[in-house]
Amino acid sequence: MISLATRVAVKAQEAFMQYSKKMCTRVTIFWMIYRILNFAVVLIRPETANALTELCTGVDTIMIVNMGAYTANSGTEKVAIAFGKRKSLYSSDNEEEEKEEDGDNG
Repeated sequence: MISLATRVAVKAQEAFMQYSKKMCTRVTIFWMIYRILNFAVVLIRPETANALTELCTGVDTIMIVNMGAYTANSGTEKVAIAFGKRKSLYSSDNEEEEKEEDGDNG
């Protein structure tokens, strides 16, 4: 049976791994809504286009950083998981050597 501490650790790890995905999704949704509203305002009041373009530049920069951070985090996480799950490169050689040593001694 799985202990309570193990279940809590698994839940905490899942919550931690999903945080970046949740954050990225929320920032992306905000960015899409902001861009649509920005476009609507420019259609209604074209004289605000210059000011809104400057504001939009900052929001776009934040979106680029957000996607870059998420991509880097996701890639690093996948590499770390794959590294943790892999077997040692020399495990088969070590096992053969141990078997040979056991055979010689016995």
